[in-house]
Amino acid sequence: MPAIETPLPFAAFPDFIRPIDLKLVASLHDHARPLHEILRTVSLPEQLPPSAAWLIGPEGDFTSEEMHAITSAGALPVSLGSLVLRCDTAAAYALSVLSAIVNP
Repeated sequence: MPAIETPLPFAAFPDFIRPIDLKLVASLHDHARPLHEILRTVSLPEQLPPSAAWLIGPEGDFTSEEMHAITSAGALPVSLGSLVLRCDTAAAYALSVLSAIVNP
């Protein structure tokens, strides 16, 4: 069962995610890739690391500076497709997609 953490101030994100094995950040930025592409380059779905995190930003997405800080801490920018979702909906959607890929 995924844990939903208390929202953090942005300055705490890099330190919070650094020890997590697989770090994903939902992103509207151009360099974001589909989840299935990222999982193929990181590992096979049945070999996912023991800890993973989805970072979901504010509505309107993280700024370029924030995204740079998050990706510098090791998070991989993930596109959620052509839909632009509210942050609460994006979190549920992201977990559903990950679950469908890991548990076909």
